[in-house]
Amino acid sequence: MKKLLIIGLLVNICTTLSAQDTLSVEENINMLQYPSEGRCMVYITRRSSAAMLISFKIFDGDIFLGKLKANKYFAYECDPGEHVFIARSENTDYVDATLEANKIYVIDAQVKMGIVKAKVKMVPLDKKHKKYEKEKKKFFEFIEKKKGELLVTDDEEETEDEPEDETPNKLVKKFYDKKEKGDKLTMMTSDMYIDV
Repeated sequence: MKKLLIIGLLVNICTTLSAQDTLSVEENINMLQYPSEGRCMVYITRRSSAAMLISFKIFDGDIFLGKLKANKYFAYECDPGEHVFIARSENTDYVDATLEANKIYVIDAQVKMGIVKAKVKMVPLDKKHKKYEKEKKKFFEFIEKKKGELLVTDDEEETEDEPEDETPNKLVKKFYDKKEKGDKLTMMTSDMYIDV
C-alpha cells in the first residue's frame, strides 16, 4: 500500500512539473512581439551556446542589424516584400526572403565548425519540414527563457572597420552574383511564417 501511495505521489509531482513546463497557445502568443499593421516581424535567433565568444554580424541587405551573440535573438520589424538576410562570421550566409504583411518569421543562425572561427548557417523555420512542430516548440521555449531585443533601424552604420570586400554593399552584390550564377541559396517564402 505504501509503495502504491509513493508511486501515485511521484506520478502526480511529475505530471504537475511537466504541465508547468509546457506553455499554452495563449502564453506562446503573448510572449511574441507582433508587427505593426502592414509590416512583418522576423525573429533571428541563435539558440546554440557553441562558440560563445563569437558574434555573428546580421544584415538586412545593406542595413546592419547588429551582432548576434550566443543564446540571444533579435525581433526585427520590417516592410513586407523582398529581403536578403545576411549573416557574417568566418563565412557569409544568405537567406533570400519574400515576406508577407502581418506575419511572423523565424530564422535560426546556427553555428558550424570553421577553420579560424565559427561559421554560420541561416536556417528558416519551415512548415513543410518534418520537424516543424518540434522546432517551433524549441523556438517558443527559447523566446520564453532568453533575452532578446526589438530592433529599431535608423540607418546607423556598423562602427567597426570592415575589409573592403566585406562592406554591406559588397555582401549584397555577392548575393546577387550568386543568385545570377544559379548557386544554391536558402529561400524563405512568404508562406513560411509561424502559426500562432
